[in-house]
Amino acid sequence: MFQNLNKYLVGCLLLIIFVSSAQSREYCDEALTFINEVTDETLSIINSSEFTKNQKKSNLSELLNKNADFETMGKIMLGKYARKLPDGMKEVYTDLIQKMLTKTIYDRLDNDEEEPDVTYAIVNDSCRSKGSKNKEFLVDGDVLKDDSRLASIRWWIIINKDQQYKVIDLTLAGVSLTLQKKDEFTSYLSNKSVSQLINNLSKKFD
Repeated sequence: MFQNLNKYLVGCLLLIIFVSSAQSREYCDEALTFINEVTDETLSIINSSEFTKNQKKSNLSELLNKNADFETMGKIMLGKYARKLPDGMKEVYTDLIQKMLTKTIYDRLDNDEEEPDVTYAIVNDSCRSKGSKNKEFLVDGDVLKDDSRLASIRWWIIINKDQQYKVIDLTLAGVSLTLQKKDEFTSYLSNKSVSQLINNLSKKFD
C-alpha cells in the first residue's frame, strides 16, 4: 500500500515539474519575443538618421513608457526606504525615474557623432525564469557594433498584474541600471530623506 502511495506521489511530483517546466519554456518564448520587439524598436530610434537628438529622446521615452514598469523600478531602487515614499510624491518620483533611465539608456546606446556610419544591434538569445512563480525572467544577449560584439546585455522582465510583460532592469556590460541606482539611493538615504532625494533628482532630470 505504502509503495503504491509513494509511486503515486512521485508520479504527481514529476507531472507538476513537467507542467511547470513546459509553462516556463512557453513564458520564456513569449518573453524573448517581447524583448526582441522592444530592442528592434529601440535600435530603429537610436540608429535613425532622420531624427534629431531631441526627437530620439522623445521617441525612446514613449517606447520605454509603454514597455517598462517604472513604478516597480523605482521601488527596487529605494529598497528598504520604499515605504517612506510619501503618497503625494509617488507620481513625481516615478516620472523622474522614467526621465533618468531614458537619458541613461540613450546616452549608452547613442551613436558616436565622430562615427556617423556606426550601427548597433542587439541579439537576445537565451531566457530563464527568475524564481519559481513564472512571473520574472532574465533574458541574455549581446550588443553588436557593426557586427562585432561590443558588450553583454541582460533584461529583467516581469509579468505584471495586468498579465503584460514589462522591463524592470537592463544590465549592460555587467552594470545594472536598477540595482546600481539602488546602491546609490540607499547610500544617499542613509542620512537624508526621500523628499531630499526627489528634490535632487528634480534638479538633474526635470
